[in-house]
Amino acid sequence: MGLYDRDYGRNETRTPWDRIEKPHSTTIILIVINVVVFLLQMIFDGSLEGWLATHGFTLLQPWLWWEFLTYGFVHDPSNINHILFNMIGLFFFGRIVERRISQQEFLKFYLAAILIGGLVASVSFLFKGQPGGSVIGASGAVVATTILFACYYPQAEVLLMFVLPVKAWVIAVFFVAADFAGALGIMSLTGANTAFEVHLAGAAFALLYFFRNWNLRWFSFDFLTEFPERIRQRSRRAKLKIHDPDRKIEKEAEEADRILAKIHELGESSLSRSERKTLERYSRRQRERRDHS
Repeated sequence: MGLYDRDYGRNETRTPWDRIEKPHSTTIILIVINVVVFLLQMIFDGSLEGWLATHGFTLLQPWLWWEFLTYGFVHDPSNINHILFNMIGLFFFGRIVERRISQQEFLKFYLAAILIGGLVASVSFLFKGQPGGSVIGASGAVVATTILFACYYPQAEVLLMFVLPVKAWVIAVFFVAADFAGALGIMSLTGANTAFEVHLAGAAFALLYFFRNWNLRWFSFDFLTEFPERIRQRSRRAKLKIHDPDRKIEKEAEEADRILAKIHELGESSLSRSERKTLERYSRRQRERRDHS
């Protein structure tokens, strides 16, 4: 790789979007998962939301803690804008953040933002005396991704509503201020059903991640590949035992030699029942081989 092929040797006028080279990314995979789940919601006529959403009572029922992650992949099937704007934000900002911190680190960051948002939502519902309240949507994680993008590239220009060029740091401040106003009940640009606490939790996590120089390398996804590989290895060993009769005969002969040596040393009365059966089986096999030869 030449000097001018590296990021620091390139023309500074390039935007973060110009530096995306990989056609496949974790961001795209996350978008595909969200869209697939959304289509399934439509097929099942909205019955999945109650099962995958996180609730106030989720925090009090550990067997339901998986909801703290699943809610982030569920959207309102009656409102196409819910998933549309979330996925647009994830597409434009997620790919760049992913390239900056690596694919695996971005996946951990995104899932951690979902988890934190779910916990905050559950606590908020309990605090308000609404244990049956629920929240769905990827917006908390998308806000976290947007804020982290603004931290890394504060001067990057973003087309607000695809028209008005605005600095990334201005977008970040606007999002946080709007969510604060919505949480305090002053005004809401997105509607009363918006989970402002989840948005603010995602923004706070992103700011801490950036300014505290956090990383999530301590958590590894290797177990997802190691466990299936161990199963495959055990399966291979089992198959080798089943399909290797010569090895089985060899082990049986070794065991028979040991039993015969024991008889020579201690007498036939020293044999256990299993040893007698092994010796009988070996003797029978040897007679059959002589008869066929």
